[in-house]
Amino acid sequence: MKNPFPKNRFPLLPSILLLAAASGGCMMVPPSDDPPPASQAEVQYLREEMRRMNDRLQASEAQVGDIQRTAYSAEANRSAYASEAEVAALRSQVETLQRQLRDLDAARTADKREIYDDISKKVAEIVKKATPPAPPPSTRKAATQSGYEHVVQPGETLSAIAQAYEVKMDAILKANNIKNANSIRVGQKLFIPD
Repeated sequence: MKNPFPKNRFPLLPSILLLAAASGGCMMVPPSDDPPPASQAEVQYLREEMRRMNDRLQASEAQVGDIQRTAYSAEANRSAYASEAEVAALRSQVETLQRQLRDLDAARTADKREIYDDISKKVAEIVKKATPPAPPPSTRKAATQSGYEHVVQPGETLSAIAQAYEVKMDAILKANNIKNANSIRVGQKLFIPD
C-alpha cells in the first residue's frame, strides 16, 4: 500500500532556518488557516477510504438485488401444478435466499459501523495533532512580582508565548526589559508576569 504521508513534510524548513540564522533573530511567520501538509494527506487518505467503503456497499447492494431477482424469478417460474418435492425444494431455496439477505444486511450494517468508527478515530487524531501543545511546566520567579519563568524553545515567537500564558505581549516585553519583540532567542529565559 502506498504511504499517504510524504517522506519530507517540511521541504523548505532548512532554508527557513538558514534565513533565520542569517538575520540574527527569530522570524515572525504569519499564522496560516491551511492545515499542515500531513493533515491534508490524512484527509485525502480518509476520503479514499470512504470511497472504497462506498464501493463495497454498492457491491453488497447489487448482490442483494440479484438475490431478490432470483427469488422472484423462482416464484414466477413455479408451475401451477408443482409436485410436493418441487414445492419443498423451492421453499428451501427461498429460505436460503432470505438467510443470505439477512447476512448481507448485517454485513452492510457492520461495514457502516466500521467506516464511522474508523473515520471518527482518524478525525480525532487529526484534531489532536492540530491542537497546540500546552506551555511547558514552568517555575515561579522569586521576586516581588509573581509570574513564571519560561525558556524559549525552537520555533517559538513572543506572541505565541504570550498567547500560551494568556498575557499581553507588552507585559512580557516590559517585565524582561526587551525593546524588540523579534530579538528573543532559543534558550533565553523570560519572566512571564501573572
